[in-house]
Amino acid sequence: AQSRRRRPRRAARIVVLVASVVTAVVATRPVAAHRPWRAHDAGAFNQRTCTVPTMDVADASLERFMRTFAAANAPVVITGLRAHRAAFREATTRGRMLDDYGDVKVTLSTANTFSYDKVVKTLREYIEHDVEKAVEIGQRANETLYWFGDHVDSDGRNVWSTLFAEYAPLSLVPAGADVAFSFGIGGPMSGVPLHVHGPGWSETIVGRKHWFLAPPTPAPEFDPNVTAFQWASERLRRGRFHNNDAPEEMLECT
Repeated sequence: AQSRRRRPRRAARIVVLVASVVTAVVATRPVAAHRPWRAHDAGAFNQRTCTVPTMDVADASLERFMRTFAAANAPVVITGLRAHRAAFREATTRGRMLDDYGDVKVTLSTANTFSYDKVVKTLREYIEHDVEKAVEIGQRANETLYWFGDHVDSDGRNVWSTLFAEYAPLSLVPAGADVAFSFGIGGPMSGVPLHVHGPGWSETIVGRKHWFLAPPTPAPEFDPNVTAFQWASERLRRGRFHNNDAPEEMLECT
């Protein structure tokens, strides 16, 4: 499960091409309605070195963030957040999500670059069926459903406002910033292929996500309808994630 807060995010103020793979959330078969989220073996992705600069939350401040990263248009990973997220992590356990929001309808998007197809299901249906299935090699992104955002109903209600109220923002967001929350859940090896992203903050609450970051130019080669998992797996076998003629390799981090 993840909570996303726009302006700023891990990519600081740089405009980047972003892809991410959810490498661990749940097992492949349900055991009981209130069992916890379960780990998934991400294979070689577990051994990848983080090439994004990091900063511990204990050393983080808005002034340092703006001076060191935002001013340089550089991404940063904030570490040491687990203790800060104990309450929100409890609010997003599998059992709590099913008990509190299982009957809420969520709008799912196809997990391709442009996310143009939408499907509405209850959160319970999505968790117990779609999330339980690990994305496989050969599975098309435009045939894979993923929940991220689309929180406001047609009548203007946001049923997730109570959950969002339990999320305590960090002090790294400038006062007066235009802020919007986005929350989502993805199954093993799910994720959206490369797409352009502006300033924002992305935080993984439960499980792991593997991020790929690159400047807009030169644009990495990718098929918008190929899953992020397949793209990353093929590039991993090739030994390079960016194009062969790119001056620098893409940044990545779990």
